[in-house]
Amino acid sequence: MVPVECHECLATLLEYSCQHEFAEQMQLARDLYSLATGKVNDDDPFFESRMGGFHEHFLFDFRLADVFSGATVFELFLLNAQTTLTVQNLSRYEQIRSVHQSLFRVEKVKQDCIVVLDLLVGERKQVWQMPQYGFDGFNVGSLFQGRTIFFAGKSYFTGAFIFHPQEVSDLLLKLAREFLKNVPKCQAKVGLDWRQELQRRHALLSEVTDRKKDTEGEKRRAIDFLNLNKQLLNVSREVTNPNLVMALGRDYEVSAFVPETPFYLAEGFLQKLAYCQLRAFRYRHIDPLKVYDLESEHFNWAKSVSVPHLKRPAVGTHSLPKVEAS
Repeated sequence: MVPVECHECLATLLEYSCQHEFAEQMQLARDLYSLATGKVNDDDPFFESRMGGFHEHFLFDFRLADVFSGATVFELFLLNAQTTLTVQNLSRYEQIRSVHQSLFRVEKVKQDCIVVLDLLVGERKQVWQMPQYGFDGFNVGSLFQGRTIFFAGKSYFTGAFIFHPQEVSDLLLKLAREFLKNVPKCQAKVGLDWRQELQRRHALLSEVTDRKKDTEGEKRRAIDFLNLNKQLLNVSREVTNPNLVMALGRDYEVSAFVPETPFYLAEGFLQKLAYCQLRAFRYRHIDPLKVYDLESEHFNWAKSVSVPHLKRPAVGTHSLPKVEAS
């Protein structure tokens, strides 16, 4: 059964990310994630979903500073899997390279799937549910953050969701338009040898890794370590290549599971929205629109993307489709 198979692959990857060799990096990632999205308490009603979101962030987004500097845990899994899995089994995990994080609006709710509008790509899609991840509580017009995986011809949600109050829908649409207007998009025209790309990241991050080890050796105060973590986060974002199309083999063997769709540096934007949601919950005696509006005043829109040592492709803009109010 395809949904079960997709769920099993994702579960295997999440389990892999919990190995002891990633423990230190996971703690670092969690500290940085809490700074970006707000600290969640274990008695919050959305605690499990937020922790699931962090776990996926660590698996798919976080750039390791050691183990294999510059790679994500998922990329490292694929690299190691080439010598441990059969081609058939490896192809199952190849499909998960299509994982996509975005802001969605519910258009239609069916028994086993929903139709959503991806507000950062501008397309509607039908998304199915995996085992243990139902669509209870999804209502037409709801805005939420989530991740999709295109697996065996269908899209699935991973199950880690952040729902935003209905009162802030118009503001979120406005913020999404501002984001799309100010952040460049890149259209991948050619594939790159992703092994060489990981080696490039490894070289660029070596200095940061050394500084991190020096800090630990000197046992500086926690505030110094926190400042270094922030520096590490900035460097990790800088060396991430938005044009990377990973493939098993060389650049002429681009994976069929990584469609050449627009790539946005949306992670920071989505983390800011997650922070707004948490702040609105903490101050739920205040109109959530006021909380979101106040926090969004601090959003900084990036004007360019730095891609060291690589030729930049053509940069364009993408406009958000008009959405009628519910």
